[in-house]
Amino acid sequence: MNSIQLRNNQGLLIGWIETVHDGRKQIRDSKGTLLGWYDAYADKTTCAKTGRWFGTGEQLTALL
Repeated sequence: MNSIQLRNNQGLLIGWIETVHDGRKQIRDSKGTLLGWYDAYADKTTCAKTGRWFGTGEQLTALL
């Protein structure tokens, strides 16, 4: 599982994006709470943690 840390301009960790099975990407906040996911292979949409459609394309950082 690959992980990319997201930090603010002061260097504080605000979240991370991790690639899980089948290329699906998940975004988590600094506490580890799942905020949403992006599936590049199935439908190329971003969904919030509630399962609600958020947008087309990878828009994970907008969920922070």
